[in-house]
Amino acid sequence: MTRTFLFLISYGLIVITISNMIFYFNYRALGYEWNEIFRYIVQTADFALFIIAACILILTVYARVPSRLPFSRQ
Repeated sequence: MTRTFLFLISYGLIVITISNMIFYFNYRALGYEWNEIFRYIVQTADFALFIIAACILILTVYARVPSRLPFSRQ
């Protein structure tokens, strides 16, 4: 249950932060260069939150867990 909760929270954070970072591409229409836009994106809190959420998502998907709980009887 915890893994499912962490997966859903991290996936939601990734979707939200990516969509916010896509809005920053509108600065291109204002005359900014690509390197300025990418430098700005890397410095925002959205990018840091994206990195943290992506790490949590990778850990919840690829972390090894026991196939059954220790207190279950099979």
